[in-house]
Amino acid sequence: MQFNDQTPLAPVAIDSYTAGEIIINQTAYTHNVQLGDNVALFAHASPHDLTLADFQAALHAGAQIILIGTGEKQQFLSPKLAAALSAHGAALECMTTAAACRTYALLASEGRRVWAWLWV
Repeated sequence: MQFNDQTPLAPVAIDSYTAGEIIINQTAYTHNVQLGDNVALFAHASPHDLTLADFQAALHAGAQIILIGTGEKQQFLSPKLAAALSAHGAALECMTTAAACRTYALLASEGRRVWAWLWV
């Protein structure tokens, strides 16, 4: 049987998640992270602190789906924010961080342009 090396489709890979820690590209993070073309920390205390301005880099990069991992409990963001993102061609999905990690991995493996904001 022949084995071929495969290059990951996304530059960011989630290795694992537990409450309080997320391991991305073999690096442990204990603070909230944004995943897109790279990993970035952010200081928003709550998903409700996000505004359309926070998503400009994702929209500029052509994100198709924006995931919000809201921690251990699912929270929903403003319908106005979801509508504004939709007008720019991006879908907004809110879920627990564990679900967002799984969804991110699946969508990224399909080659989808997905960005995520994850509350650890």
